[in-house]
Amino acid sequence: MQKYLLILTDISIIIVTFAVALWLRFNGLMSSVGHRWSTFVFLLVTMITVFYFHDLYNHLVYTQRLRVFFKTVKAWLFGFVVYVVVGFLTNFVFLIESRIFIIIFYILFFFFLFLIRLILMRKLLECYFGDARRRKVCRFVGTHRMYTRCKDFFEKNRITGLVIEEKGKQGESIFLYSQAATYEKLYSEIKALLVPGTPLHIASPLFRELKLGWECCDIAGLPVYTFQQKKHQALRDVIRRIMDIFSSIVCLIILAPLFAIISLAIVLSSPGPAIYRQERRGKEGKPFTLYKFRSMYKYNGMHVEQEIATYNYLKARTPKVQALNSGDITDIGKILRRTSIDEWPQFLNVLIGTMSLVGPRPPLPYEVKHYKKWHRDRLSVKQGITGLWQIYGRGEMPCDKSIFLDVVYVMNRSLTLDVKLLFQTIPAVILGKGAY
Repeated sequence: MQKYLLILTDISIIIVTFAVALWLRFNGLMSSVGHRWSTFVFLLVTMITVFYFHDLYNHLVYTQRLRVFFKTVKAWLFGFVVYVVVGFLTNFVFLIESRIFIIIFYILFFFFLFLIRLILMRKLLECYFGDARRRKVCRFVGTHRMYTRCKDFFEKNRITGLVIEEKGKQGESIFLYSQAATYEKLYSEIKALLVPGTPLHIASPLFRELKLGWECCDIAGLPVYTFQQKKHQALRDVIRRIMDIFSSIVCLIILAPLFAIISLAIVLSSPGPAIYRQERRGKEGKPFTLYKFRSMYKYNGMHVEQEIATYNYLKARTPKVQALNSGDITDIGKILRRTSIDEWPQFLNVLIGTMSLVGPRPPLPYEVKHYKKWHRDRLSVKQGITGLWQIYGRGEMPCDKSIFLDVVYVMNRSLTLDVKLLFQTIPAVILGKGAY
């Protein structure tokens, strides 16, 4: 219910800001302004969507005013850029073109957002959760010392809407304080408590290393993440498959001319085919053929050194970018890998259904051979072109950390998360972080 309260607040801000901006720019003659209704609908849909994907409708983040401020600034700036870009690309065929109106609207909008989100929102949420019947009981799992700290934190921050109760009592959500020193141990604790449809709030020192920016609050210096496994995944898988088919067809059509140019450059630079076919493991470990632009010199068979390097990556906690460094990469291959262009042919895999747009990266057979038992859980969903590991480290991460990100995705898998990761992939690829 609190989510709808926050959305309703933003709708009210947009209505007031839009009306005031029209009145100031057009001297109150709002009836003579063209495209006013289509502009209003565009702003309403765009800004609500942007705020949603920036996690500003998660009421737990309002315990951290500074974080809310930066999230709000980022979302506001993104919304402004979207308006300008869409207006430019469509020649303002359905948007108000007046630069003065645009400036007035976004300046006023920022002022109202700052006033409401950073000053009044806490009061609004405290008032809403002032009624004890609206607060949810959260079952605590962890040490007694941390239980006391958590209980004090949630009593002082009623805007969370949570009441911590002792271990063993039933609740509408669960709070786990983990002292796990390894990602394997942390994953086993999370997996044991995760129930589809039930929020699981987790405080762990290991989350400091991940730097996902997912923390909903901070207790005693520990970031708190909220995991929630969605119900009815079968329906979501159908929608996800429709999105995969449509997106892969569009990408293959748009990229077709570049495919031809890149293929020619690869063939001319070194002997061998332009498209490299490689056996990988997909969902449930089933083998399939993965397509890539060839980035290495042609060779027969698998180098023993590669399996040894992979073993070191899996067992010795070495970053993959170090473990899999190879002198067999061609000059053009280095560019293709650095820019992730070598992955483009995998839209064919997405189209035929052996891969998805978002998911853990498909491993090689000899990688799976050396997997620990918990590593195999990353194979419980269809493998993808991009995912958490690609965005938050790629080859710079040691194995357990990167695979933990994959199982985090599996546990929190949703269409909303998929869309977020697709958008976050763009800057990750441009910056080339962790590419190898």
